[in-house]
Amino acid sequence: MKYDFDTVIDRRHEPDQYSSKWADIQSNRDRYNAGNPLPEDMIGLHTADMDFRCAPEIIDAMIRTAEHGIYGYTRIPDEYYDAVRGWFARRFDWKFNRDDIYPCMDGTHTAVQNCIETFTEPGDGILLFLPSYGYSRDIGPLGRHQVDIQLIETDGYYTIDYDALEHAAGDPKNTMIILIQPHNPTGRIFTEEEIRRVGEICRRHNVIILSDEVHIDIVRKGLTCLPVMKVLGPQGVISATAINKTFNTAGLMMTNVIIADPELKAKYTYPAKATPFGVSAVIAAYNEGEEWVRQLNEYVDMLIEYAVERIHRELPKAKVLVPEGTYCIWIDFRPYGLGEQEVNRRIINAHVMLKMGSVFSDKDGDEWARICLSSPKVMIAEALDRIIAQFKE
Repeated sequence: MKYDFDTVIDRRHEPDQYSSKWADIQSNRDRYNAGNPLPEDMIGLHTADMDFRCAPEIIDAMIRTAEHGIYGYTRIPDEYYDAVRGWFARRFDWKFNRDDIYPCMDGTHTAVQNCIETFTEPGDGILLFLPSYGYSRDIGPLGRHQVDIQLIETDGYYTIDYDALEHAAGDPKNTMIILIQPHNPTGRIFTEEEIRRVGEICRRHNVIILSDEVHIDIVRKGLTCLPVMKVLGPQGVISATAINKTFNTAGLMMTNVIIADPELKAKYTYPAKATPFGVSAVIAAYNEGEEWVRQLNEYVDMLIEYAVERIHRELPKAKVLVPEGTYCIWIDFRPYGLGEQEVNRRIINAHVMLKMGSVFSDKDGDEWARICLSSPKVMIAEALDRIIAQFKE
């Protein structure tokens, strides 16, 4: 393997790295430990933030930019747009125009917020499939309200409740759905048939589809995650894409919103913003990063297989499936019959930080947990050792 995913990098103590995942771990005490201090040896597997060094091609590109020595106002060159278009054309056979790309240097949450403000009105409902990554913090503060559509769970596998979607979409005050592809936290990749059925319902009721596709490159071997706009075409569809998850560059906050529907484009006025480092990173990632992503997916596949096998063998009551996409696994501890508080206590006592189920859905609660398998294997092994020991007691 050309690239190194095994080396453990100290992101908690090394100077000049500023990791919120590690350096600010105590700031999460209210959420994860009822306001009490968290252990200093806590292993953080709670955030979708990889502990692997970025592709050297990206590092080299940003070093060249740094060595230039002037970091003034930044224009976005044609090379940037060509790199974005080339990546999605090669990997997904998804073609769009240069002027369909709207760079957002404030990250995906800001891009989503801007789309909500632009295309919906205060008081409108925004649909979400639950359990869901936390877009509630982008909906409520903007004066809109979240409309929950619970996915159907069968032994850990999730499918869409089309009747519930039809009912919710039929309310004229519900004007947008945030669709996450691949889905976070369940790891589902929605199929072409599923996307088409969602599209038919949403278009029938004039509901705009905002598709969060930031994990789209991280999938299991032999699987492909289809961009929603490629399946449905541009009408009423917005795609949020980024190098952030694929290349572990979330701190650069380089999101690209793709809008090809002329009516939506006429309303979207968010100015293109970037830094010289973000521009360099996107160009290098999309022009030179495919082999790094291929090897990353191989490593993540190995981690997922290792973790799921250990959980099945050593925590036989827990339910977990191999996810189709993302580097997250979604574990159901309900069969242990311990209750939310006790499951959460045992995870904290294991000195491992996970995102518990209540973060994603009130219905699922803290008898569920998401583990981000985005760290070297030795760290994952230690975290699993600790968790397994707690539930074997």
